[in-house]
Amino acid sequence: MGFTIDYLKLCWIGRELWTGKSTQEGDWYLVGDNLDLRIVGRAELDAISFAESNIAYVPDTDDLLEIIDNQIETSGSDPEKKSLGIEFSPDGGWSLRVEYGRAETVSERQPSIHMVLLMALTQMVQHLT
Repeated sequence: MGFTIDYLKLCWIGRELWTGKSTQEGDWYLVGDNLDLRIVGRAELDAISFAESNIAYVPDTDDLLEIIDNQIETSGSDPEKKSLGIEFSPDGGWSLRVEYGRAETVSERQPSIHMVLLMALTQMVQHLT
């Protein structure tokens, strides 16, 4: 999946944000602060709960893009009408620009696609509060 250690650390630190998330097959998660990365299989659906203090949900790119669309909708804009541009350069890392309604979010110089999406989402949430 290409998660960086910095991204996994942020997921662990922010695990309380996801305590109400229902567990679904295919979800990525961490067990303990040693950042043991796992994926939910069919047999684990009832055994894994993101409400547990030793479990952290790890959103992948699809999850982060879906959450960004939810934030756009929360702002009163239509997610279908957003403009989203993602770029990568070896010197500058990942950059993202999201334009929606009259708002714009820019996240630049991040080491991974997950980090650039997470930073953009953080900006969007701060803008709405």
